[in-house]
Amino acid sequence: MSGGNGVKKLLQQMLSAVVESGGYDTQLSKLCLVSAGQGRCVAKVKIEKEHTNRGGNLHGGFTATLVDAVSTLALMTTEQGAPGVSVNINVSYMKSAKTGEEILINAETLRVGKTMAFLDVDIINKETGDLVAKGSHTKFIG
Repeated sequence: MSGGNGVKKLLQQMLSAVVESGGYDTQLSKLCLVSAGQGRCVAKVKIEKEHTNRGGNLHGGFTATLVDAVSTLALMTTEQGAPGVSVNINVSYMKSAKTGEEILINAETLRVGKTMAFLDVDIINKETGDLVAKGSHTKFIG
């Protein structure tokens, strides 16, 4: 997969199928793809109660899930087109985001080698532009 609206539509269909299969991935049901192609993916989600901790802030576990899911979608738009298997996910939490706010998840494939892929993710508050979290994701693609 390289790029364009066709890629975005295909990835959105794949994401919907994953969500509908049940289990933990149902947490991604409100995730909406903005753009996808050429090793990149941008998605958005409006934070709702189900995405928050007791304090009403974006839950750290859901943040890590967003890093995992959106970077995997970005990787699927590369020449290899395979989702791979997570080897390492790192998330730095920079600022809180609250219920009702919309966040953008910007994922970029940094490098794809023979057996490993390296991805970078920024999660940004759509209204303020503040960096909410920064993630990195390493995947085995052998």
